[in-house]
Amino acid sequence: MAAVAVLSIGLAVQAPTSAALEAPSAGYGFSQYGGDVRLSQQTLDRELDAVAKTNATWLRVVVDWFRVEPVEGLYDWSYIDGVVNSARAHGLKVLMMVAFAPDWARAPGTSWSAPPQNAADFGDFATAAVGRYGTRVSSWEIWNEPNSSDYFGSTGDAAAKYTDLLKAAYTAIKKVQPGATIVSAGMSRTGEIPPATFLSQMYASGAKGYFDATAMHPYVSPGGLDADSYGGWSAVGQMHGVMAAEGDGAKQIWMTELGAPTMPAPDGVTQDEQAKQITDVLAAAAATGYSGPAFIFTIRDGDGMAADPEGNYGALLTNDWQPKVAARVLSR
Repeated sequence: MAAVAVLSIGLAVQAPTSAALEAPSAGYGFSQYGGDVRLSQQTLDRELDAVAKTNATWLRVVVDWFRVEPVEGLYDWSYIDGVVNSARAHGLKVLMMVAFAPDWARAPGTSWSAPPQNAADFGDFATAAVGRYGTRVSSWEIWNEPNSSDYFGSTGDAAAKYTDLLKAAYTAIKKVQPGATIVSAGMSRTGEIPPATFLSQMYASGAKGYFDATAMHPYVSPGGLDADSYGGWSAVGQMHGVMAAEGDGAKQIWMTELGAPTMPAPDGVTQDEQAKQITDVLAAAAATGYSGPAFIFTIRDGDGMAADPEGNYGALLTNDWQPKVAARVLSR
């Protein structure tokens, strides 16, 4: 498409311009890396200073339930407070992704990513979160990649269990904040249950009416958009087809993670290719007409994780604060 031609990386590096960038009309932003909980406030602010040099308008904040409420009824919001306040100071809207149950809420012997035994406990946490941030945050993503055992513990009846959590969170948040936007969890392209199949199973479990938008993680690395690696992009259209068949075709699909790891990560790509994959997917999302905001994963490379893809997704900065190619492509 024309957008890809305009966004050739060589041209963008020589004369970056936001006018050439195509993105969903709802805007784009960045998604935090889960390890960011370890960042100092100074480091966080420095990363968001880099975001402020782009046209990004969103930040997806990971709210780990197990960190905030390690003991039932005792909350520590200090880190989340800092992130939300810094995001707002940098002119960014916040999407809160709430997930991952503490030990006391999970069945004994289950993994860290397993859902809680009682969905009502998750609803209670959602109530606490919206009670604290409801004047500053109005967009809520419920869990992360539940179609993958990596993030939902097991796949036996995952869609039904996830739907129970979604219903509990939707009901709790809407009671406090009726105008909130509730986004069902972003789907993994490599989960044991394909995204569209999982979404169909959610509908069969009664999810309709308990979300305002769905979400997908349309990574296309290593091959890029044309290769549609692991079906990362084609899953978006398949999910929309399920929604349309269920009478929800007017609802948006938010792209709550997208991007590519750079070398030396396994299957890592060059910085030029990373920038191309990011801009290609942003343009493709814009062309759908039904995309909500899109979130690039993530801002800065991790520390000491050369062999781990998770530590090499930084789009704007290397770990030692050197700008990456995508930073120039996305610059104002």
